[in-house]
Amino acid sequence: MHAPWRIALAAALVLALAGNARADNDQHVQLQMLADTSAVTPGKPFRIGVRLTIDPGWHVYWTNPGDAGLPTRVTFTGPDGFTIAPVQFPTPLRIEEPGPIVMFGYENSILLTALVTPPAQLPADFSGHFGVSVSYLVCADLCIPGKGADAITLPTSPTPAPANTDLFDTYGRQIPVDISQSADVASAECSGAAGPSGSPKPVVLTIQWKQAAPASIQFMQDLNDVYNFGPVQVKSSGNTTWITVPVETMAGKSAAGQKLQAVVGYENAAGERRGVIVPVFLPDSSS
Repeated sequence: MHAPWRIALAAALVLALAGNARADNDQHVQLQMLADTSAVTPGKPFRIGVRLTIDPGWHVYWTNPGDAGLPTRVTFTGPDGFTIAPVQFPTPLRIEEPGPIVMFGYENSILLTALVTPPAQLPADFSGHFGVSVSYLVCADLCIPGKGADAITLPTSPTPAPANTDLFDTYGRQIPVDISQSADVASAECSGAAGPSGSPKPVVLTIQWKQAAPASIQFMQDLNDVYNFGPVQVKSSGNTTWITVPVETMAGKSAAGQKLQAVVGYENAAGERRGVIVPVFLPDSSS
């Protein structure tokens, strides 16, 4: 994936279409802020989230948009004394279009969440305002930059008051996990080395599953400014999957001993979307 081209294309899309974008959330994406509780219990963490409902045929982007697009950015706010952890993104989809253009993003509906820790003490009449602002690029045959905001107010309660539990749990299980926490992946090992600029070399990620390999497996690397990733090939036999991808070091970049992360997305035996974070070690073989 060629980062300079991706950034230039995304910038051109935004500039060309900025006149059509409005500061609301009705351009093919609807926003709704939610919490997994209807009241805040002092000192007890809870989750807040923003649900994006995306028109059929359109998509928004992951933290690494891929060859084109812009990352979806989410900012949560809360009252003084509350700690809000980083935003959690569920496992994205690998979206491929002619070109070839490979993008990482979301279709239909997604819930982006963050863990909130309240202070140990709150006044009995506490009423807290929690807000979210989102910026995104939503694309189909064309791309439209958009943004939106929403907010909720929560009172306090000495006992937990669960809400939206099924929704938060469903999307929470889609957040990529480390191999040590995976119910499906036993191990992952990366071999090979990145080639010099203009001469990509194959890198192979070997995954051992705890059962038969899933039928649908997608590879999505984190955003980086050192490597270009080429077309991915996935092959499975029994409980082993080999993911082969040509990798080159960008011109002028030093890549000795670089270690990245990637997400392997798949559907488990029950047809549920899951993801596992795998290390990708890419020594430079240009010398």
